[in-house]
Amino acid sequence: MEVSFYAMLRPVVGTKRVAFELSREATVRDLLDAVGERFAALKPLMWEPDGQLSDYIKVFVDGREMRHLQGLGTPVPPTAQVDIF
Repeated sequence: MEVSFYAMLRPVVGTKRVAFELSREATVRDLLDAVGERFAALKPLMWEPDGQLSDYIKVFVDGREMRHLQGLGTPVPPTAQVDIF
């Protein structure tokens, strides 16, 4: 799946879109874990010290903000359009 990065995250990633290979059962948490593994500098921007996702990080799956879906448990199938702000 291709993930688009916006705002202050894009300069850290170095490009607008990045491809990730995840299982068909992947969730937003799985994706964010993969993002953090590939771009270690993003981890402190995305996660609070207590392990919660930072309030200012917004993840959209097919145009809908994950907090209005199933939160970090929101499925992200390979065909999903994912945007991270």
